Amino acid sequence: MLSIDELHELVKTRRSIRGYQKDKDVSEEQIRHILEVARWAPSGGNGQPWEFIVIRDAETRNKIAELFLKQQEHKREMEIAVRGEAKMTGAGFRDAPVYIIVLGDPRVNASYPVRTMEEKSDSHFYSGLANATLLIHLAAASLGLGSQYVSDASSPYLSVMLKVLLGVPEPLKVYHLIPIGVASTPVAPRPRRELEEIVNYENYDRQHCRDSQAIEKFLMRLTRRGSYGKKSWVEDDAGKAGH
Repeated sequence: MLSIDELHELVKTRRSIRGYQKDKDVSEEQIRHILEVARWAPSGGNGQPWEFIVIRDAETRNKIAELFLKQQEHKREMEIAVRGEAKMTGAGFRDAPVYIIVLGDPRVNASYPVRTMEEKSDSHFYSGLANATLLIHLAAASLGLGSQYVSDASSPYLSVMLKVLLGVPEPLKVYHLIPIGVASTPVAPRPRRELEEIVNYENYDRQHCRDSQAIEKFLMRLTRRGSYGKKSWVEDDAGKAGH
């Protein structure tokens, strides 16, 4: 059985990879192992909302990357209009030899009790898909492979285009795109808040409640909005526990 230390190390060393080695393939056996892990994810009412499309065809993968970049044009325009700048990731996943598309079937929401279905079926639906997606990332990391969250796959434009391209029927929904491959370059660790800042015992410690200034500082130092991709945060106290 996996020890807690081994699990901790796996979680800490997993990265979202945005560059893959073209000449390094991923075997069918590895993909089956990854998806076998994913299908054991927890889900509300054991609804198991997930289905997967495994894409190896280079032409199809290239079309998907181009669709992603086309969507980024509007995303960039919105970022510049609202925030005055745009930090876009590009399609660094283009060279990954395998894409996994995570689909969800909302009809399984009927597995919930009636009140649960009425009140929070969407929440349970998406948490189930998120659980399966996380297990895909962890399973890939356990095999020494890189992966990336491409959440833009569920946006209106890209999800519609993917459904047409891949023949996905209604009422299935596109949830995530996960490229799988061997990382081409190491990725810097991402910062995390210290455990003491986020854990409360018996009741909420009001000292943990951040004011607007603290939230702004957090956003600009430790998240994608600010400088987490820069070396600066690694060199100061913001990066102590980061990955």
